[in-house]
Amino acid sequence: MKIKQLPKVNREIRAQSVKIVDEDGTMLGEFHIKEAMHMARVKELDLVEVAPNARPPVCRLMDFGRYIYEKRRQERESRKHQHRTSARGMRFSLKISEHDYHVKLSKVKEFLADGDRVKISLRLRGREMLHAALALKMLQKLQLDLDGLGKPEAEPKREGNVFIVTYLPEKKRRQSDGKAEN
Repeated sequence: MKIKQLPKVNREIRAQSVKIVDEDGTMLGEFHIKEAMHMARVKELDLVEVAPNARPPVCRLMDFGRYIYEKRRQERESRKHQHRTSARGMRFSLKISEHDYHVKLSKVKEFLADGDRVKISLRLRGREMLHAALALKMLQKLQLDLDGLGKPEAEPKREGNVFIVTYLPEKKRRQSDGKAEN
């Protein structure tokens, strides 16, 4: 939890004079930096530079510790509401048995139903390299089996002895699931 860039506070402010905004948001006017620091100390607040590029810089009287706490809490809250789609992977081979195929297929369906992307790789070994058409045929069968749950992001790509295709979950399916729960 790191806030991008912290503003200058109290003695870090190097300008000779600053405009001051009260903790209520009221503009108090332009003051010498020593006078502004004194005002902050009297009110037991910090002098925080909010607009460093203005001439003279604009500073606000506030409790800086509380400000940092609130910012971090807001970041934490915003992260709670984000949905990170993770990419899951599943490996197939050309000589897979029918049962193993269906087990892996059910896992892929589960990943897509959860809203995850699924990267499917089909590895060719040895003489299987000569039968790339069989690999494409198997990937087409997989696409038919996943119809309605996910769609391929692009055509299968061949990288050496591996065919790779990424499936995205279908949005209509996820939205209808959300409406059914409400």
